[in-house]
Amino acid sequence: MAKVPEVLLVDQDPQARYELKQLVIQSQLGVVGESSFGTEAVSLATDARPDVIVCGMSDPPERALRTIEALLDVLPETPIVSYGWQDEVAIVRRAMQAGARDYFVMPIDSARLLDSITLVLEAEERKRLRMSGQTKSLGPRGLTLAVFGAKGGVGKSTIASNLGVALAGDLGQSVVLVDGDNSFGDVAAMLETHVERTVLDLVRDVDTVDRAELTEYLTRHDDSGLWLLPAPTEPLRWRSVTPDAIRKVITVLTRRFDVVLVDTAGVLNDFSLAILEESNMVLWVTSSDFSSINNTLLGLKALEELSYPESRIKLMLNVVSADDGVRPVKIEEVLGRKFFWSLPYDREVRMGGQIGRPVVAANPNSDGARSLIDLARSLTGAAPARAVKKSTPVRRLLNRFTRGGTAAAPVEGRL
Repeated sequence: MAKVPEVLLVDQDPQARYELKQLVIQSQLGVVGESSFGTEAVSLATDARPDVIVCGMSDPPERALRTIEALLDVLPETPIVSYGWQDEVAIVRRAMQAGARDYFVMPIDSARLLDSITLVLEAEERKRLRMSGQTKSLGPRGLTLAVFGAKGGVGKSTIASNLGVALAGDLGQSVVLVDGDNSFGDVAAMLETHVERTVLDLVRDVDTVDRAELTEYLTRHDDSGLWLLPAPTEPLRWRSVTPDAIRKVITVLTRRFDVVLVDTAGVLNDFSLAILEESNMVLWVTSSDFSSINNTLLGLKALEELSYPESRIKLMLNVVSADDGVRPVKIEEVLGRKFFWSLPYDREVRMGGQIGRPVVAANPNSDGARSLIDLARSLTGAAPARAVKKSTPVRRLLNRFTRGGTAAAPVEGRL
């Protein structure tokens, strides 16, 4: 069993320490001690050797800043997370300059606190591995993006295949789409791709395969340049693939591709959890029907109980019907979180999956395709594509006047 991280709490205010201690306990972390600023904090930290220190920022902040600096003098490898009640750039900047690795504003919930502590500990571990030379031979790693839905039929496979084509074709990324649906994976059919080798072949050789040989296990989508690792054609053969095996497959692929995109099953089991844990980002797809929303709510609560970092999850609404009258804000209220993206209803999106031609390639100017392309750009940090204004009789008339010098150019910009 993994060791539970131990936290030292430092704040001049006993009430603030008490409130923070309750949050740490709710986060299922350990508390090794608590103290005020100054020599007391340094002495306790030296004796307790915590995994992370959480230090409050008082007003004025000078004593807290000196305490952070002193703590790092005696425990330079112990990350410090600071917090305060002011969301001011100057305060955050001074805390970071003193050596804090993160800053959050009170009040917060236990999930946000756990997320902050988990991220700084992961960053410290990566730093330790680099300093010890254990990561030299591994090389760079690409982004792992999982597309998940807590229910079948919400459109996650359609979204995954379109994202793969958009990332590889429109954005020129090196991308592999892994069909990780260990029930009835059908991404190959959605891309109208002939399957010769499947995930089973790579699982068999994953411990010995060379980076240069990886594409021999993959299928190329010629229209976009997307690489595909298909599911087995016989669903029962998935039984030979363990969660640890799929972890290894993802890790190997991240050494070769900019983006490893993984389509998952519509159920939260050990297999899909392994994929989510290996992912840097999870695009969680839900539709507006009751069962999808309810399953999403239960799934998010389950991941919270497992201490899964909340910041990795990007919630996406897929509007699957033209008659859908449910307002997204109402779903957000039920789920307790905002949508990262909303895909508008577009019958072309579903039709593209049925004919084996993703809408981003078959009809890139449709509403759904434009939304999916912009989603791909957003996920990789690229700017959204500029919208092309539709020509209308009024606009054509104004253009004629503009070319003749009668109307000024800003008029069109206001329409």
